[in-house]
Amino acid sequence: MIGVVIVTHGSLADVLLDTAELIAGKQEQVRALAFAPGEDVATLQLRIREAIRQVNKTQGVLVVVDLLGGSPYNAAAMVAMQQTGVEVVAGVNLPMLLELLPARSSELEVLAEIALKGGYDGIGKFVMPKSNSIK
Repeated sequence: MIGVVIVTHGSLADVLLDTAELIAGKQEQVRALAFAPGEDVATLQLRIREAIRQVNKTQGVLVVVDLLGGSPYNAAAMVAMQQTGVEVVAGVNLPMLLELLPARSSELEVLAEIALKGGYDGIGKFVMPKSNSIK
């Protein structure tokens, strides 16, 4: 099973994981990391490396982060450039997690694509029906 590390600004990673587990059940080989105010990117890189070590059981690790270009993304990308078997996807949201968590027996590159599609497909807008059939 592919490991997952969720890295976000503040406590969003913890909240996303808690909520995903509420819906999908307790997850193994998953860690949530909060990038705290005042923390430097070098320290975050060390924490990401350690989380990857903890969840990697030889099939690789998908790191999902909140913002493309943000500090969690930059730290995760630096780690991924120095380690094999690590993919990074930005824009983590609850639909993304709910799609990727049960698909962790896939290949790592496939799981990254599942994460991207799940995150994108989980975004939508309510559109009021045009008919007057609702009374």
